[in-house]
Amino acid sequence: MARLGTQQLRLLCGLGSPGTALVVPDRISNSLVTRGLLRNTHPSKPGMQRITPAGLRQLADDLEAGRLDQFTKFPLEER
Repeated sequence: MARLGTQQLRLLCGLGSPGTALVVPDRISNSLVTRGLLRNTHPSKPGMQRITPAGLRQLADDLEAGRLDQFTKFPLEER
Protein backbone atom coordinates (compact mmCIF):
# COMPACT_ATOMS: atom_id res chain seq x y z
CA MET A 1 0.00 0.00 0.00
CA ALA A 2 1.07 3.56 -0.62
CA ARG A 3 2.24 5.66 2.30
CA LEU A 4 -0.21 8.15 3.69
CA GLY A 5 0.54 11.72 4.68
CA THR A 6 0.49 12.88 8.31
CA GLN A 7 -2.97 14.45 8.05
CA GLN A 8 -4.39 11.35 6.36
CA LEU A 9 -2.93 9.10 9.08
CA ARG A 10 -4.25 11.37 11.84
CA LEU A 11 -7.76 11.26 10.35
CA LEU A 12 -7.64 7.49 9.81
CA CYS A 13 -6.54 7.02 13.45
CA GLY A 14 -9.49 9.09 14.61
CA LEU A 15 -11.85 6.91 12.62
CA GLY A 16 -10.14 3.66 13.67
CA SER A 17 -13.29 2.24 15.22
CA PRO A 18 -15.93 0.88 12.82
CA GLY A 19 -18.59 2.58 14.96
CA THR A 20 -17.10 6.04 14.45
CA ALA A 21 -18.17 8.22 11.54
CA LEU A 22 -16.99 11.52 10.11
CA VAL A 23 -20.04 13.72 9.69
CA VAL A 24 -18.59 16.50 7.54
CA PRO A 25 -16.20 15.14 4.90
CA ASP A 26 -13.31 17.26 3.68
CA ARG A 27 -10.51 17.11 1.13
CA ILE A 28 -8.42 14.74 3.28
CA SER A 29 -11.26 12.31 3.99
CA ASN A 30 -12.29 12.33 0.34
CA SER A 31 -8.72 11.34 -0.61
CA LEU A 32 -9.06 8.36 1.74
CA VAL A 33 -12.39 7.42 0.11
CA THR A 34 -10.63 7.47 -3.27
CA ARG A 35 -8.01 5.06 -1.87
CA GLY A 36 -10.75 2.79 -0.48
CA LEU A 37 -9.74 3.38 3.15
CA LEU A 38 -12.98 5.19 4.03
CA ARG A 39 -16.42 4.86 2.50
CA ASN A 40 -19.54 6.98 2.36
CA THR A 41 -22.23 5.44 4.56
CA HIS A 42 -24.95 6.34 2.03
CA PRO A 43 -23.59 6.39 -1.52
CA SER A 44 -26.61 8.35 -2.79
CA LYS A 45 -26.20 10.99 -0.06
CA PRO A 46 -22.72 12.43 0.33
CA GLY A 47 -21.95 12.92 3.97
CA MET A 48 -20.89 10.57 6.70
CA GLN A 49 -17.82 8.43 6.09
CA ARG A 50 -16.59 5.34 7.95
CA ILE A 51 -13.41 3.30 7.92
CA THR A 52 -13.29 0.21 5.67
CA PRO A 53 -11.55 -3.12 6.32
CA ALA A 54 -8.77 -1.88 4.00
CA GLY A 55 -8.47 1.22 6.20
CA LEU A 56 -8.11 -0.95 9.29
CA ARG A 57 -5.42 -3.02 7.53
CA GLN A 58 -3.60 0.21 6.59
CA LEU A 59 -3.70 1.32 10.25
CA ALA A 60 -2.34 -2.04 11.38
CA ASP A 61 0.50 -1.88 8.82
CA ASP A 62 1.39 1.68 9.84
CA LEU A 63 1.24 0.76 13.53
CA GLU A 64 3.67 -2.12 12.97
CA ALA A 65 5.98 0.17 10.99
CA GLY A 66 6.02 2.72 13.82
CA ARG A 67 4.36 5.47 11.79
CA LEU A 68 1.54 5.97 14.33
CA ASP A 69 3.80 6.64 17.32
CA GLN A 70 3.39 10.39 16.87
CA PHE A 71 -0.37 10.01 17.47
CA THR A 72 -0.25 7.53 20.36
CA LYS A 73 2.55 8.76 22.64
CA PHE A 74 1.71 11.01 25.53
CA PRO A 75 4.16 13.53 26.96
CA LEU A 76 5.97 12.31 30.04
CA GLU A 77 5.01 14.00 33.26
CA GLU A 78 7.75 15.90 35.00
CA ARG A 79 8.27 14.95 38.63
